[in-house]
Amino acid sequence: MWNWTWSDLEGGQSCPQPPFRRPEPAKSRLRPRLAALQLALLVLSAPAMRAQTSAKEQFDDLARRAQAALDSRPEESARLYKQALGMRPDWAEGWLYMGGALYRLGRFAEATDALRKGVELEPVVGTGWALLGLSESQLEDQDQALADIRKGEDLGLGSNIPFETAVRVRAAQLLIRSSAFDEALAQLQPLSKHPGNPLPVEEAMGLCVLAIPDDMAQLSPQRRAAVDLAGHAAWAFASQHPDEAAAAYRQLLAQYPNEPGVHYADGLYLMETDQEAALAEFQKEIRNNPKHWPALLVMGSIQIRQGAPEQAIESLRAALKIAPAKYHWLCHTDLGRAYLDSNNFEAAIAELENAARQMPSKANVHFFLAEAYRRAGRKADADRERAEFEKMKVEQDPLGVPALHPFGYAGNS
Repeated sequence: MWNWTWSDLEGGQSCPQPPFRRPEPAKSRLRPRLAALQLALLVLSAPAMRAQTSAKEQFDDLARRAQAALDSRPEESARLYKQALGMRPDWAEGWLYMGGALYRLGRFAEATDALRKGVELEPVVGTGWALLGLSESQLEDQDQALADIRKGEDLGLGSNIPFETAVRVRAAQLLIRSSAFDEALAQLQPLSKHPGNPLPVEEAMGLCVLAIPDDMAQLSPQRRAAVDLAGHAAWAFASQHPDEAAAAYRQLLAQYPNEPGVHYADGLYLMETDQEAALAEFQKEIRNNPKHWPALLVMGSIQIRQGAPEQAIESLRAALKIAPAKYHWLCHTDLGRAYLDSNNFEAAIAELENAARQMPSKANVHFFLAEAYRRAGRKADADRERAEFEKMKVEQDPLGVPALHPFGYAGNS
Protein backbone atom coordinates (compact mmCIF):
# COMPACT_ATOMS: atom_id res chain seq x y z
CA MET A 1 0.00 0.00 0.00
CA TRP A 2 1.10 3.57 -0.62
CA ASN A 3 1.76 6.29 1.91
CA TRP A 4 -0.36 9.42 1.62
CA THR A 5 -0.74 12.64 3.54
CA TRP A 6 -3.80 13.08 5.67
CA SER A 7 -4.49 16.78 5.25
CA ASP A 8 -7.31 15.97 2.81
CA LEU A 9 -9.34 13.94 5.29
CA GLU A 10 -11.82 16.75 5.71
CA GLY A 11 -15.07 17.02 7.58
CA GLY A 12 -16.20 15.56 10.85
CA GLN A 13 -15.33 18.66 12.87
CA SER A 14 -16.22 18.52 16.55
CA CYS A 15 -19.46 20.31 17.24
CA PRO A 16 -19.18 23.28 19.63
CA GLN A 17 -21.93 24.09 22.08
CA PRO A 18 -24.44 26.60 20.66
CA PRO A 19 -24.24 30.05 22.25
CA PHE A 20 -26.69 30.74 25.04
CA ARG A 21 -27.95 34.21 25.86
CA ARG A 22 -28.48 35.23 29.42
CA PRO A 23 -31.86 36.90 30.07
CA GLU A 24 -31.84 40.59 30.86
CA PRO A 25 -32.25 41.20 34.68
CA ALA A 26 -35.53 42.74 35.79
CA LYS A 27 -35.42 46.47 36.67
CA SER A 28 -36.77 46.45 40.23
CA ARG A 29 -35.73 46.99 43.78
CA LEU A 30 -34.58 43.37 43.83
CA ARG A 31 -31.73 44.16 41.45
CA PRO A 32 -29.09 44.77 44.18
CA ARG A 33 -30.05 41.50 45.84
CA LEU A 34 -29.85 39.63 42.53
CA ALA A 35 -26.46 41.13 41.83
CA ALA A 36 -25.22 39.96 45.20
CA LEU A 37 -26.64 36.50 44.58
CA GLN A 38 -24.99 36.33 41.16
CA LEU A 39 -21.65 37.32 42.67
CA ALA A 40 -21.98 34.58 45.30
CA LEU A 41 -22.86 31.99 42.67
CA LEU A 42 -19.91 33.13 40.59
CA VAL A 43 -17.55 32.64 43.52
CA LEU A 44 -19.01 29.19 44.23
CA SER A 45 -18.85 28.09 40.57
CA ALA A 46 -15.28 29.28 39.97
CA PRO A 47 -13.69 25.85 40.72
CA ALA A 48 -16.07 24.16 38.26
CA MET A 49 -15.31 26.76 35.60
CA ARG A 50 -11.59 26.25 36.14
CA ALA A 51 -12.12 22.47 35.83
CA GLN A 52 -14.03 22.94 32.57
CA THR A 53 -11.28 25.19 31.21
CA SER A 54 -8.67 22.66 32.24
CA ALA A 55 -10.58 19.80 30.54
CA LYS A 56 -10.89 21.79 27.31
CA GLU A 57 -7.23 22.66 27.38
CA GLN A 58 -6.37 19.01 28.00
CA PHE A 59 -8.55 17.88 25.08
CA ASP A 60 -7.10 20.51 22.75
CA ASP A 61 -3.57 19.49 23.76
CA LEU A 62 -4.28 15.81 23.12
CA ALA A 63 -5.85 16.58 19.74
CA ARG A 64 -2.93 18.79 18.71
CA ARG A 65 -0.30 16.21 19.73
CA ALA A 66 -2.24 13.38 18.05
CA GLN A 67 -2.42 15.31 14.79
CA ALA A 68 1.28 16.18 14.92
CA ALA A 69 2.23 12.51 15.39
CA LEU A 70 -0.14 11.13 12.75
CA ASP A 71 2.26 10.76 9.82
CA SER A 72 5.51 9.92 11.60
CA ARG A 73 4.39 8.15 14.79
CA PRO A 74 1.00 6.50 14.11
CA GLU A 75 1.11 4.33 17.24
CA GLU A 76 1.53 7.37 19.46
CA SER A 77 -1.10 9.21 17.44
CA ALA A 78 -3.64 6.40 17.89
CA ARG A 79 -3.00 6.37 21.65
CA LEU A 80 -3.49 10.13 21.93
CA TYR A 81 -6.65 10.08 19.83
CA LYS A 82 -8.02 7.34 22.05
CA GLN A 83 -7.44 9.49 25.11
CA ALA A 84 -9.07 12.51 23.47
CA LEU A 85 -12.07 10.44 22.39
CA GLY A 86 -12.46 9.23 25.96
CA MET A 87 -13.13 12.87 26.82
CA ARG A 88 -15.26 13.61 23.74
CA PRO A 89 -16.71 10.42 22.23
CA ASP A 90 -18.83 12.32 19.69
CA TRP A 91 -15.75 13.77 17.96
CA ALA A 92 -16.17 12.34 14.44
CA GLU A 93 -12.88 13.66 13.11
CA GLY A 94 -11.02 11.99 15.97
CA TRP A 95 -12.53 8.58 15.16
CA LEU A 96 -11.59 8.98 11.50
CA TYR A 97 -8.02 10.03 12.21
CA MET A 98 -7.57 7.32 14.82
CA GLY A 99 -8.88 4.81 12.30
CA GLY A 100 -6.32 6.08 9.81
CA ALA A 101 -3.49 5.68 12.30
CA LEU A 102 -4.60 2.15 13.20
CA TYR A 103 -4.88 1.27 9.51
CA ARG A 104 -1.28 2.31 8.95
CA LEU A 105 -0.27 0.11 11.87
CA GLY A 106 -1.99 -2.89 10.26
CA ARG A 107 -4.52 -3.11 13.10
CA PHE A 108 -7.38 -3.46 10.65
CA ALA A 109 -10.12 -4.75 12.97
CA GLU A 110 -9.59 -1.82 15.36
CA ALA A 111 -9.29 0.59 12.44
CA THR A 112 -12.58 -0.66 10.99
CA ASP A 113 -14.39 -0.17 14.30
CA ALA A 114 -13.03 3.37 14.66
CA LEU A 115 -13.83 4.35 11.09
CA ARG A 116 -17.37 3.00 11.36
CA LYS A 117 -17.94 5.20 14.41
CA GLY A 118 -16.54 8.15 12.46
CA VAL A 119 -18.80 7.75 9.43
CA GLU A 120 -21.82 7.12 11.65
CA LEU A 121 -21.19 10.50 13.29
CA GLU A 122 -20.30 12.29 10.02
CA PRO A 123 -21.78 10.28 7.12
CA VAL A 124 -20.98 12.80 4.35
CA VAL A 125 -17.19 12.38 4.46
CA GLY A 126 -16.31 10.42 1.34
CA THR A 127 -12.70 9.84 2.35
CA GLY A 128 -13.89 8.28 5.60
CA TRP A 129 -16.10 5.78 3.78
CA ALA A 130 -13.30 4.98 1.31
CA LEU A 131 -10.78 4.37 4.08
CA LEU A 132 -13.33 2.20 5.87
CA GLY A 133 -13.61 0.15 2.67
CA LEU A 134 -9.84 -0.19 2.47
CA SER A 135 -9.73 -1.43 6.04
CA GLU A 136 -12.60 -3.87 5.53
CA SER A 137 -10.87 -5.27 2.45
CA GLN A 138 -7.94 -6.29 4.64
CA LEU A 139 -10.37 -8.33 6.75
CA GLU A 140 -11.64 -10.20 3.66
CA ASP A 141 -15.03 -8.51 3.94
CA GLN A 142 -15.00 -7.94 0.20
CA ASP A 143 -18.65 -7.14 -0.55
CA GLN A 144 -18.91 -4.64 2.29
CA ALA A 145 -15.53 -3.16 1.37
CA LEU A 146 -16.64 -2.52 -2.22
CA ALA A 147 -19.95 -1.06 -1.06
CA ASP A 148 -18.22 1.40 1.27
CA ILE A 149 -15.55 2.32 -1.28
CA ARG A 150 -18.28 3.07 -3.83
CA LYS A 151 -20.11 5.21 -1.28
CA GLY A 152 -16.89 7.12 -0.70
CA GLU A 153 -16.44 7.62 -4.44
CA ASP A 154 -20.00 8.92 -4.75
CA LEU A 155 -19.38 11.43 -1.95
CA GLY A 156 -15.93 12.38 -3.27
CA LEU A 157 -12.39 11.19 -2.60
CA GLY A 158 -10.86 14.65 -2.24
CA SER A 159 -7.85 15.98 -4.11
CA ASN A 160 -5.21 13.66 -2.67
CA ILE A 161 -4.09 11.68 -5.74
CA PRO A 162 -2.11 8.96 -3.88
CA PHE A 163 -5.13 8.31 -1.67
CA GLU A 164 -7.48 8.10 -4.66
CA THR A 165 -5.01 5.77 -6.37
CA ALA A 166 -4.84 3.49 -3.33
CA VAL A 167 -8.64 3.34 -3.10
CA ARG A 168 -9.26 2.70 -6.79
CA VAL A 169 -6.50 0.12 -7.16
CA ARG A 170 -7.73 -1.79 -4.11
CA ALA A 171 -11.29 -1.77 -5.45
CA ALA A 172 -10.01 -3.00 -8.82
CA GLN A 173 -8.08 -5.81 -7.13
CA LEU A 174 -11.21 -6.98 -5.33
CA LEU A 175 -13.19 -6.93 -8.57
CA ILE A 176 -10.45 -8.79 -10.45
CA ARG A 177 -10.61 -11.59 -7.89
CA SER A 178 -14.28 -12.12 -8.79
CA SER A 179 -13.51 -11.91 -12.54
CA ALA A 180 -15.38 -8.59 -12.86
CA PHE A 181 -12.73 -7.26 -15.22
CA ASP A 182 -14.92 -4.61 -16.88
CA GLU A 183 -15.91 -3.14 -13.51
CA ALA A 184 -12.26 -3.16 -12.44
CA LEU A 185 -11.26 -1.25 -15.58
CA ALA A 186 -14.00 1.28 -14.83
CA GLN A 187 -12.49 1.76 -11.36
CA LEU A 188 -9.05 2.47 -12.83
CA GLN A 189 -10.11 4.66 -15.75
CA PRO A 190 -10.50 7.92 -13.73
CA LEU A 191 -6.83 7.69 -12.72
CA SER A 192 -5.81 8.25 -16.35
CA LYS A 193 -6.40 11.99 -15.93
CA HIS A 194 -3.50 12.18 -13.48
CA PRO A 195 0.10 12.37 -14.74
CA GLY A 196 2.47 9.46 -14.28
CA ASN A 197 1.98 5.71 -14.51
CA PRO A 198 2.12 4.14 -11.03
CA LEU A 199 3.10 0.48 -11.21
CA PRO A 200 0.12 -0.88 -9.21
CA VAL A 201 -2.28 0.75 -11.69
CA GLU A 202 -0.52 -0.81 -14.67
CA GLU A 203 -0.45 -4.22 -12.98
CA ALA A 204 -4.18 -4.07 -12.30
CA MET A 205 -4.88 -2.95 -15.86
CA GLY A 206 -2.75 -5.79 -17.20
CA LEU A 207 -4.72 -8.34 -15.20
CA CYS A 208 -7.98 -6.82 -16.50
CA VAL A 209 -7.15 -6.80 -20.21
CA LEU A 210 -5.70 -10.33 -20.04
CA ALA A 211 -8.70 -11.45 -17.92
CA ILE A 212 -6.57 -13.01 -15.17
CA PRO A 213 -8.38 -13.32 -11.81
CA ASP A 214 -5.19 -14.00 -9.83
CA ASP A 215 -2.79 -11.91 -7.76
CA MET A 216 0.54 -11.07 -9.36
CA ALA A 217 2.37 -13.10 -6.71
CA GLN A 218 0.63 -16.26 -7.91
CA LEU A 219 1.87 -15.94 -11.51
CA SER A 220 4.93 -17.40 -13.18
CA PRO A 221 7.73 -14.99 -14.18
CA GLN A 222 6.69 -15.14 -17.85
CA ARG A 223 3.04 -14.52 -16.96
CA ARG A 224 4.00 -11.53 -14.81
CA ALA A 225 6.11 -10.12 -17.65
CA ALA A 226 3.13 -10.41 -20.02
CA VAL A 227 0.89 -8.70 -17.45
CA ASP A 228 3.41 -5.87 -17.04
CA LEU A 229 3.58 -5.26 -20.79
CA ALA A 230 -0.19 -5.55 -21.27
CA GLY A 231 -0.76 -3.14 -18.39
CA HIS A 232 1.70 -0.65 -19.83
CA ALA A 233 -0.08 -0.83 -23.19
CA ALA A 234 -3.54 -0.45 -21.63
CA TRP A 235 -2.41 2.46 -19.45
CA ALA A 236 -0.87 4.25 -22.44
CA PHE A 237 -4.13 3.85 -24.33
CA ALA A 238 -6.27 4.99 -21.38
CA SER A 239 -4.07 8.02 -20.73
CA GLN A 240 -4.23 9.03 -24.41
CA HIS A 241 -0.73 8.18 -25.61
CA PRO A 242 -1.76 6.37 -28.82
CA ASP A 243 1.69 5.89 -30.35
CA GLU A 244 3.06 4.41 -27.14
CA ALA A 245 0.00 2.17 -26.82
CA ALA A 246 0.28 0.91 -30.41
CA ALA A 247 3.97 0.09 -29.97
CA ALA A 248 3.31 -1.71 -26.67
CA TYR A 249 0.51 -3.84 -28.14
CA ARG A 250 2.73 -4.79 -31.09
CA GLN A 251 5.46 -5.79 -28.67
CA LEU A 252 2.98 -7.79 -26.58
CA LEU A 253 1.87 -9.82 -29.62
CA ALA A 254 5.45 -10.32 -30.82
CA GLN A 255 6.81 -11.51 -27.47
CA TYR A 256 3.85 -13.49 -26.11
CA PRO A 257 1.72 -14.70 -29.08
CA ASN A 258 0.66 -17.88 -27.29
CA GLU A 259 0.20 -16.47 -23.78
CA PRO A 260 -3.46 -16.78 -22.67
CA GLY A 261 -5.32 -13.47 -22.93
CA VAL A 262 -2.88 -11.68 -25.25
CA HIS A 263 -5.06 -11.87 -28.38
CA TYR A 264 -8.08 -10.94 -26.26
CA ALA A 265 -6.23 -7.85 -24.99
CA ASP A 266 -5.30 -6.86 -28.54
CA GLY A 267 -8.91 -7.38 -29.59
CA LEU A 268 -10.11 -5.00 -26.90
CA TYR A 269 -7.60 -2.45 -28.13
CA LEU A 270 -8.80 -2.78 -31.74
CA MET A 271 -12.50 -2.58 -30.84
CA GLU A 272 -12.44 1.21 -31.02
CA THR A 273 -11.11 1.37 -34.57
CA ASP A 274 -11.55 -1.95 -36.41
CA GLN A 275 -14.15 -4.47 -35.26
CA GLU A 276 -13.28 -6.91 -38.04
CA ALA A 277 -9.67 -7.06 -36.87
CA ALA A 278 -10.86 -7.22 -33.25
CA LEU A 279 -13.10 -10.21 -34.04
CA ALA A 280 -10.17 -11.97 -35.70
CA GLU A 281 -8.10 -11.49 -32.52
CA PHE A 282 -10.89 -12.87 -30.33
CA GLN A 283 -11.16 -15.89 -32.62
CA LYS A 284 -7.41 -16.46 -32.29
CA GLU A 285 -7.80 -16.28 -28.53
CA ILE A 286 -10.49 -18.96 -28.55
CA ARG A 287 -8.39 -21.23 -30.77
CA ASN A 288 -5.49 -20.93 -28.31
CA ASN A 289 -7.62 -20.87 -25.16
CA PRO A 290 -11.13 -22.32 -25.71
CA LYS A 291 -12.26 -21.52 -22.16
CA HIS A 292 -11.56 -17.78 -22.38
CA TRP A 293 -15.15 -16.79 -21.64
CA PRO A 294 -14.70 -12.99 -21.96
CA ALA A 295 -13.50 -13.49 -25.54
CA LEU A 296 -16.53 -15.69 -26.28
CA LEU A 297 -18.89 -13.08 -24.81
CA VAL A 298 -17.52 -10.16 -26.79
CA MET A 299 -17.32 -12.31 -29.93
CA GLY A 300 -21.02 -13.02 -29.61
CA SER A 301 -21.81 -9.33 -29.25
CA ILE A 302 -19.81 -8.42 -32.35
CA GLN A 303 -21.37 -11.26 -34.36
CA ILE A 304 -24.83 -9.94 -33.50
CA ARG A 305 -23.82 -6.50 -34.73
CA GLN A 306 -22.39 -7.95 -37.90
CA GLY A 307 -25.63 -9.80 -38.75
CA ALA A 308 -24.38 -13.32 -37.95
CA PRO A 309 -26.87 -14.46 -35.28
CA GLU A 310 -26.24 -18.19 -35.71
CA GLN A 311 -22.53 -17.73 -35.06
CA ALA A 312 -23.38 -15.49 -32.11
CA ILE A 313 -25.63 -18.17 -30.60
CA GLU A 314 -22.79 -20.69 -30.84
CA SER A 315 -20.34 -18.31 -29.15
CA LEU A 316 -22.78 -17.31 -26.43
CA ARG A 317 -23.86 -20.87 -25.65
CA ALA A 318 -20.20 -21.75 -25.15
CA ALA A 319 -19.71 -18.67 -22.94
CA LEU A 320 -22.75 -19.54 -20.81
CA LYS A 321 -21.20 -22.90 -19.87
CA ILE A 322 -18.02 -21.39 -18.40
CA ALA A 323 -18.69 -17.74 -17.49
CA PRO A 324 -19.10 -16.81 -13.80
CA ALA A 325 -22.70 -16.83 -12.63
CA LYS A 326 -22.78 -13.03 -12.33
CA TYR A 327 -22.46 -12.82 -16.14
CA HIS A 328 -25.16 -15.35 -17.00
CA TRP A 329 -27.76 -12.61 -17.32
CA LEU A 330 -25.60 -11.00 -20.01
CA CYS A 331 -25.27 -14.29 -21.89
CA HIS A 332 -29.05 -14.69 -21.83
CA THR A 333 -29.56 -11.09 -22.96
CA ASP A 334 -27.32 -11.46 -25.99
CA LEU A 335 -28.77 -14.88 -26.78
CA GLY A 336 -32.18 -13.24 -26.76
CA ARG A 337 -30.94 -10.59 -29.18
CA ALA A 338 -29.44 -13.25 -31.46
CA TYR A 339 -32.66 -15.31 -31.49
CA LEU A 340 -34.61 -12.12 -32.16
CA ASP A 341 -32.44 -11.44 -35.20
CA SER A 342 -33.08 -15.05 -36.31
CA ASN A 343 -36.86 -14.45 -36.04
CA ASN A 344 -37.09 -17.13 -33.35
CA PHE A 345 -39.30 -15.05 -31.10
CA GLU A 346 -40.24 -17.72 -28.57
CA ALA A 347 -36.59 -18.60 -27.94
CA ALA A 348 -35.76 -14.89 -27.72
CA ILE A 349 -38.52 -14.32 -25.14
CA ALA A 350 -37.36 -17.29 -23.05
CA GLU A 351 -33.77 -16.00 -22.95
CA LEU A 352 -34.74 -12.40 -22.23
CA GLU A 353 -37.23 -13.35 -19.52
CA ASN A 354 -34.43 -15.34 -17.89
CA ALA A 355 -32.15 -12.29 -18.09
CA ALA A 356 -34.87 -10.05 -16.60
CA ARG A 357 -35.34 -12.43 -13.66
CA GLN A 358 -31.60 -12.43 -12.96
CA MET A 359 -31.02 -8.70 -13.49
CA PRO A 360 -34.34 -6.82 -13.29
CA SER A 361 -32.64 -3.44 -12.84
CA LYS A 362 -31.06 -3.35 -16.32
CA ALA A 363 -32.99 -1.11 -18.68
CA ASN A 364 -31.60 -2.69 -21.85
CA VAL A 365 -32.99 -6.11 -20.89
CA HIS A 366 -36.51 -4.65 -20.74
CA PHE A 367 -35.91 -2.85 -24.05
CA PHE A 368 -35.10 -6.07 -25.92
CA LEU A 369 -37.81 -8.04 -24.12
CA ALA A 370 -40.41 -5.46 -25.16
CA GLU A 371 -39.26 -5.79 -28.75
CA ALA A 372 -39.46 -9.60 -28.59
CA TYR A 373 -43.00 -9.44 -27.18
CA ARG A 374 -44.02 -6.92 -29.84
CA ARG A 375 -42.73 -9.05 -32.68
CA ALA A 376 -44.44 -12.12 -31.19
CA GLY A 377 -47.76 -10.23 -31.17
CA ARG A 378 -47.99 -9.97 -27.37
CA LYS A 379 -48.98 -6.29 -27.20
CA ALA A 380 -49.91 -6.07 -23.51
CA ASP A 381 -46.61 -7.66 -22.45
CA ALA A 382 -44.70 -5.44 -24.87
CA ASP A 383 -46.37 -2.31 -23.48
CA ARG A 384 -45.56 -3.36 -19.91
CA GLU A 385 -41.88 -3.95 -20.67
CA ARG A 386 -41.65 -0.77 -22.71
CA ALA A 387 -43.05 1.22 -19.78
CA GLU A 388 -40.52 -0.44 -17.46
CA PHE A 389 -37.74 0.46 -19.86
CA GLU A 390 -38.89 4.08 -20.14
CA LYS A 391 -38.98 4.35 -16.35
CA MET A 392 -35.39 3.10 -15.99
CA LYS A 393 -33.64 4.65 -18.95
CA VAL A 394 -33.44 8.20 -17.62
CA GLU A 395 -31.41 7.04 -14.64
CA GLN A 396 -29.35 4.36 -16.38
CA ASP A 397 -28.95 5.45 -19.98
CA PRO A 398 -30.68 8.54 -21.41
CA LEU A 399 -30.30 7.16 -24.95
CA GLY A 400 -32.05 3.95 -23.98
CA VAL A 401 -29.71 1.66 -25.91
CA PRO A 402 -26.82 -0.49 -24.65
CA ALA A 403 -23.25 0.47 -25.47
CA LEU A 404 -20.60 -2.02 -26.56
CA HIS A 405 -18.25 -2.55 -23.61
CA PRO A 406 -15.42 -5.09 -23.33
CA PHE A 407 -17.96 -7.74 -22.39
CA GLY A 408 -20.98 -5.78 -21.23
CA TYR A 409 -22.20 -4.64 -17.85
CA ALA A 410 -21.48 -6.94 -14.96
CA GLY A 411 -23.84 -5.32 -12.52
CA ASN A 412 -23.78 -6.37 -8.88
CA SER A 413 -23.51 -10.01 -7.99
